[in-house]
Amino acid sequence: MSVSFADPKLARKLEALSDEERHDLPFGIIKLDSNGVVSFFSRTEARESGWKKRPALGIDFFVGIAPCMATPEFKGRIEEAARHGAVDIELGWVGDFDDPNGEMTVRIQSAADGGIWICLDRPDQG
Repeated sequence: MSVSFADPKLARKLEALSDEERHDLPFGIIKLDSNGVVSFFSRTEARESGWKKRPALGIDFFVGIAPCMATPEFKGRIEEAARHGAVDIELGWVGDFDDPNGEMTVRIQSAADGGIWICLDRPDQG
């Protein structure tokens, strides 16, 4: 199955893939459960972000991985969208583990199980 970062139904497409297929996509993917705990962290995201091989699964994303995203502009927008039923956000973001000036586009969509999918596309990486 072909999956595009720009697909309006990106989350549903991701859910139809195996973990291995998600790992092979050309953009980063992180899945959070409804409590903000990481349940999937793609190898692409680990490589492109600079997170590398550090553990990610089972960690509160906004506390143990990306506290810089626990802001009104990022986490606040997710929480606000979730209060209104579904999360479907696209935004620009600056900053990565290896490159504090690295620019990316982030898409966040509701997952079928109540969590969220966070997809990160870095123009200089793909």
